[in-house]
Amino acid sequence: MPLNARDKGNRGEREVAKTINRYLGTNCRRTPLSGGLSIKGDIIDINPDSIASQYHFEIKNTKKLSIPMWWKQIYSDCGKKIPVNIFKMNAKFYTTLELKDWLSGLAETQELQESNAGLEALLEEEKKSNKILCDRIEELERELYK
Repeated sequence: MPLNARDKGNRGEREVAKTINRYLGTNCRRTPLSGGLSIKGDIIDINPDSIASQYHFEIKNTKKLSIPMWWKQIYSDCGKKIPVNIFKMNAKFYTTLELKDWLSGLAETQELQESNAGLEALLEEEKKSNKILCDRIEELERELYK
């Protein structure tokens, strides 16, 4: 691989890692030797408890799209992690992943939203109960100190 191409790939990997860290508050970094060791993928999250650690990231910073070839590499390297291909085109990064993985993420988001809506309703009920209780305590205090 020519030196310029390697530098361009490294820059892309660093840029994606910084973007993921900024959005998720994670600690993603370039994989040492860009996946050349036993650790595969172009970037990894070094915190095993992070949401990003369950993904296998392959980053492509090239003008020529070769998505089928990229996915062949991703599948051979990803193991049990969720495979994600991130590529740069027209100065923007794009992501491809399997439909089932994208839908799974949407379903989890929907569950969280529904759960939060239920918690918000409970919180409102609790506030009303507390308001009634506080009002009653104030009434009793006024009667007591008449």
